[in-house]
Amino acid sequence: IKHAIEAFDQESVRFVENFNERDDEVDDLRWSIFRECIIIMMENPNSITSCAHYMMIARYLERCADHACKIAEKTYYMVTGEHREFS
Repeated sequence: IKHAIEAFDQESVRFVENFNERDDEVDDLRWSIFRECIIIMMENPNSITSCAHYMMIARYLERCADHACKIAEKTYYMVTGEHREFS
């Protein structure tokens, strides 16, 4: 998010050049947390509530990363006049 905002603020695409890789890392982290929580909940049913919270937080952070990608896309277009998709 910080780099997307810096790119917008400074009208520079250098902050968003590797956004695809970073978005993939966030996506992978979300699924890693999800899988780990499933295992923990199966082993310890008392952990269901806290794990559900962790899984939701991971989902919300992943959505924040998706919004940062949209900011990066719009900034990239604003600076270069070219469309580029960051997924």
